[in-house]
Amino acid sequence: MKNDSKKTGNGHKSAQTALADINTKIAELQQQRIGLAQPLKDRYAEFRGELLQMETEIRGLDPAWRPASLKPRAEEKIREIIAANGGPMTEAEILKAVGDSFTKWKVKQTLKKRFTVDGAGKYSVKV
Repeated sequence: MKNDSKKTGNGHKSAQTALADINTKIAELQQQRIGLAQPLKDRYAEFRGELLQMETEIRGLDPAWRPASLKPRAEEKIREIIAANGGPMTEAEILKAVGDSFTKWKVKQTLKKRFTVDGAGKYSVKV
C-alpha cells in the first residue's frame, strides 16, 4: 500500500493560484480587446458625423427625401433573386436562394402577399 501521509494539501492552493492567474490574464486580454476597438469606435463617430452633415444638406435641397433603410426587406430581396434568375421560381428555390436572411415563415408570407403564382407553382413579380 502507498503511504498517503506525505501529501501536504498544497494541491488545492496551487490550483487556486493557477485559476487566479488565468482570470487575471483573461481580464488583461479583455482590456486589450477594448483598446483595439477604440480606433474603430472613433472612425465610426467620424463617419456618422459626415453622414448627418450630408443628410442635412440633402434635406435642405429636397425636404421630401428620406434615407434608405439599412434593414433588409424580404420583398426587395426576393425581387432581386427572381430578377437574377430571369424568370419565375418555385418556393423551394427562393427559400434556398434567400438562405438564412429571413425565416421560412417570413418568405412564405411575403410570397403570398406580394407575388403571383402560376399553375406550375412558380412565383413571379406582380405587375
